[in-house]
Amino acid sequence: MAYQRSNEPQPQSDYDIDTASLASLYPHPADYLWLDKQQLTDQATYALEYIADSASHGFNPDNYHFDLLQQLEPELNKSEAHLFDLILSDGLLKLIRDMAVGRLDPNIVDPKWSIPRASFNAAAFLQHALLTNDFKASLNSLIPVSQQYPQLKAAAVRYQHYVELGGWRKIHATSLLRAGDEHNNISAIRDRLSFEDDSINKVRPSIRNYFDKDLEQLVKQFQRRHSLVADGIIGPATIRAMNVSAADRLQQININLERLRWLPDDLGDRYIMVNLANYRLTAIEDDQVKLDMRVIVGKTKRSTPSFSSQMTHIVLNPKWYVPNKLARMDLLPRQQASPGYFERYNFRVFNYEDGNKTEISPDSVDWQAVSKQHFPYSLVQDQGKKNALGQLKFILPNPWKIYLHDTPSKSLFNQSLRNFSSGCIRVENPLALASFSLSRNSRQQPLLDIISSNENYSAKLEQPLSVYAIYATVWLNGNEVMFSPDSYRRDQRMAKYL
Repeated sequence: MAYQRSNEPQPQSDYDIDTASLASLYPHPADYLWLDKQQLTDQATYALEYIADSASHGFNPDNYHFDLLQQLEPELNKSEAHLFDLILSDGLLKLIRDMAVGRLDPNIVDPKWSIPRASFNAAAFLQHALLTNDFKASLNSLIPVSQQYPQLKAAAVRYQHYVELGGWRKIHATSLLRAGDEHNNISAIRDRLSFEDDSINKVRPSIRNYFDKDLEQLVKQFQRRHSLVADGIIGPATIRAMNVSAADRLQQININLERLRWLPDDLGDRYIMVNLANYRLTAIEDDQVKLDMRVIVGKTKRSTPSFSSQMTHIVLNPKWYVPNKLARMDLLPRQQASPGYFERYNFRVFNYEDGNKTEISPDSVDWQAVSKQHFPYSLVQDQGKKNALGQLKFILPNPWKIYLHDTPSKSLFNQSLRNFSSGCIRVENPLALASFSLSRNSRQQPLLDIISSNENYSAKLEQPLSVYAIYATVWLNGNEVMFSPDSYRRDQRMAKYL
C-alpha cells in the first residue's frame, strides 16, 4: 500500500521518500514514531545523533534528510510535526540499510566484487529496535564488527581534519635525495611528513633542509606505509605518494569503509583472507593471525575478482590442466619461439578425433602453422619441479576456476607490485598454508613425504575452509594505516559513485 496521511500536508517528491517501506511503519496515518505530544522522544534524539554521526562513517548526513530535520520545528507546528516524523523515519531507514550492507551496489560500482551481501530488511529491523529497551545499542549493532572498521573510521576522522586544515602542499620533482643531502625540497618533505608525525618539525630551523638519519627513518616508515620499497631514498614514486592530496586519501579510506560494509559480519572461526590490492594472504583462527605471507595475483588485463569460496581439497604434486585461453595466448607463442618448449617443460599434448581424446607427440605438430585463433589441442603439464603450479594446489570451487597454488618462480615474491598471474593466486609459503588448512593439529612432515614421492595425491579437508579474496587499498597493520596503489583501478571506478 502507498503511504497517505489524510487532511495533512503530504511530503514533496523531492524529499526522496521510500513510501513502500514507510507504509509498514505507519499502519495508522495519525501515528507518530518519534514524537510524544509534539516533543522529541529519547529514541528520536538517538536517531538524530546517529544520522549526524554518519559523517564519521564516510556518509553524508544530508543524504538522510539531516539538513531538513534541522529546519523543521515539530514542537511548534503540527503539520511540521507529521512531516518531521515521516522524514526522520525515512532517513533512518536509509541509513541503517546503508550501515548494514553498504550504500553502494557492488554490482554497479565494482562488477569484479562477487562476495554475496547479506539480505537485510531495514523496516523490520527498525520496528524491532523501537521495541527494545536499548534503542541506541540496537542502532550501533549495525556497525560492522570487523577489527579493521573502527580503526579505519578513526583514520577517516583524522584525514578529514587534514582536509579542513587545507591539506599539504605539493612537493616539486627533484633528483634522488639520500641521507646526507641538502636540498630546498627537504623542508617541504618535512612539512608533508609532519601531518602524520609531528615530531619531525622539532628540529632546528638551520637543519630543516638537511636530510639527516632521523628523517631517513621517517621516510622509510612512510614508504612502508604506502607499499613502496622502504629504502629511505626519496625518488619519483615516493614524491608521487606524498603528493596524493589529503582529500584523495580521505576518499580512499571511505571507499574501503564501504567495502567492509559489503562483507558478512561472520567470516568464521577459521578462514583465509587474501587482499588482492596489497598482495598478501593472512590465515585467521579465533581472531588471531596465524599466517601472513606474500601472494601474486592476476595481471591488470586478467585481474583476480573479489570472491568468496570454500577450500575443499589440497592437491600435492599437481598436474596443470592448462586452460584453453592460456594455451593459445601464452604457451603457443613460447613453443613457436623456442621449438621443444613443450617437451622441456613436460607438457603433454592431446587432440580430439571422433570425440575421443588422444595423446600425440609435440614433435608431430607443425606449431608454426598453428594460430591463436585455431588451436585444436589441450595441454597438460605433468607434476615436477618445472610445473607452473609448484608442489601444492588448493581447490576452492568458483565460477572463474581460480585456485591458490605454489610456484617455482619464487623470486617474483620480492617484487613490490605482484600482479603477474593469469588470475589464480600464487602463495609464498604453500606448505604452511596446507598445514593450517588441513586441520588445527596437522603436521608438515607427512606432506613433505608425499611431495618427495612426486606422486599426484589429493587430500580432502575434514572441514571446508572459508576463503575470501577482497580488494582493499587501505588497511590496518597493527595501529598503522597502510595504503596500496589502485592497480586494478577499482577505487577509481567507485569514486565516481561515492
